[in-house]
Order: sequence, then C-alpha cells, then structure tokens
Amino acid sequence: MKRNAFTMVELIFVIVIIGILSSVAIPKFTGIKDQANKSTELATASSIGVALESIHGTWSISDGNFDWNNDGVDDDISTELASSGYPFDLSRNDDDIGALIKSSSKSGFTKQYTNDSGSTFRIYTAKASNPTNGTQFTSQNSSKDIEGKPDKNDFWIYMVDTNSSNKCYVDTGANKKRQIMNGDFVLIDINGTTTITYDSSIIICS
Repeated sequence: MKRNAFTMVELIFVIVIIGILSSVAIPKFTGIKDQANKSTELATASSIGVALESIHGTWSISDGNFDWNNDGVDDDISTELASSGYPFDLSRNDDDIGALIKSSSKSGFTKQYTNDSGSTFRIYTAKASNPTNGTQFTSQNSSKDIEGKPDKNDFWIYMVDTNSSNKCYVDTGANKKRQIMNGDFVLIDINGTTTITYDSSIIICS
C-alpha cells in the first residue's frame, strides 16, 4: 500500500533544514543590501559634488542671474547663492537634494541639521549613513571601520560658506580632523561607535 503523506518526523526534519538554510542566507542577503546602499550613496554624493562645482563654475564667469537648479527659470543668485558661489538651499520637489537631481528619481539624502550662523553648512545622511536604520557598525575598534565607506555612524557635510578667513575642520574622533572648504560635499567618517550630536560644534574654525 502506497503512503501519500509525510510523517511528523519527516516534516520536522524538513523544517529544521529550512531553518538552517535561512540562518545562513539572511546575513548574506543583508550584507549585499548594505553594500548596495553604500555604493548608491557614494555614487549619488559624487554626482552632487560635480553639480555643485558646475554651479560654482557658472557663477564665477556669470555677469548676472542664471538658472542654477535647472528649472528653466533664471534664479536670483544674490539671495540663493552664498558669497562663495554655492547654493544655500538644495531642496526641491520634496527631496532634500532635489535641486541637483535632474531625473524624477529621489536622491535618498535627508537633511539632518542646518547651520546659518558663523560657518554656513548642512548635514545630510542617506540609506547607509542613516543614524537610525543605516548600515550597522558595532565595533569600538576604529581600525575595523572602513574609511570612505558610509555607515550609520557617519554623515555628509555640505559646506556652503566657511564665512571665515581661517581654516575650518571637522573633528572625526581618534585625534583626527578633516579640513572643510567652501563647496565641499564630503563624507565625514566617524571612527568607532562615537555618538554624533548634530550641532554647530561639529565645525571648528581656527
């Protein structure tokens, strides 16, 4: 007589195998997703940097107003651009970097902090560097933090204008400082799991 059903032991065995396979596959999938978020974030940031330098280049040779955000209308550069030739506000179309994105897709960057006194700068994060659900970095050992790769402990800074004749720096921890100049849109790679407080003290001019 043919048996048409699994026994309880066989079902349990199959469930155990599926559980083992899942425990192996899920971390690998998470790693792939994290790498994709990092790569996308770095590529978008590179495009933002190129766009900012293009605006600055046009400003440096322009005799008057021009369409810096590609919306088809000449903009009042006396109010929209800083004295350094970089735009104050990058947000457009419900996107915090929308003024620099020509396609209908979203940049993925979110503004975390704005400073308009002293040095004028903006702080952004994206999927990998999001402080809540970005790419995990749990080790206190700074040597395990890959420099130049965003994780949830890092952020991007856009320096609109240093408003200072002095040199300005960001303290990245572990006795390291990164110089910031007008027009920079750069990743600030914080070592270890140091808690970040987004405020004006991030920039030090001396």
